[in-house]
Amino acid sequence: MILTAQSVSVDPSTFVLTGEPNETDISYHIMVTNIGTETENFYWNFRMSNAPTNWLTWVCDKNLCYDFTFTTCPQSKPNILAPNESFDLQIHLNPRDTMGMADYEINVLDAQGNVLAPITGVFEIGKTSASKNLADVNLSIYPNPTYNYFQVSEVPNLKYVELFNIVGNKVKTYNASPNKQYPVADLMDGMYLVRLVSSTGKIIKTVRLSIR
Repeated sequence: MILTAQSVSVDPSTFVLTGEPNETDISYHIMVTNIGTETENFYWNFRMSNAPTNWLTWVCDKNLCYDFTFTTCPQSKPNILAPNESFDLQIHLNPRDTMGMADYEINVLDAQGNVLAPITGVFEIGKTSASKNLADVNLSIYPNPTYNYFQVSEVPNLKYVELFNIVGNKVKTYNASPNKQYPVADLMDGMYLVRLVSSTGKIIKTVRLSIR
């Protein structure tokens, strides 16, 4: 059976993790739920970029807490969830007395490595930030569902709009502009992920889009 994005939900899908440099374990918790009708195996991988070189980050899932050398859930340790069952996916950071910022992305995967649910965030350690929490960005994608195009509400510093299919493959990249209509009439019906990217390359938010 091939899993799809409709098989799993994550809450939240975007986050900002804040803390102080002298803390040794700063964590964020994400609820992963099997919303399908069968018991399934779920995996994860993550990537941290633009971080201070001495930061350490690790992940805890349903089975155990992995050390910082693991960036991917081992195939031998799937997170097995019955229908409507959830587990707490934990992101941990030890900044080791170093202030700074970093971009973070963790994906929930199926056994073949296909992305079922991308989760994006920012680490802000020891900095007074004027940036808005990504989860609170007031944006919408409309019409949704759609059949020929979609638009994005005004988002500051939006540079690119990227479209991914349910297995995580990028199918389109658009240059963003206010009130622009992004065409999708040539795509097959189904669920897609719209990723909004800022002028600095930072992922602002990822939103689901249904094409019918």
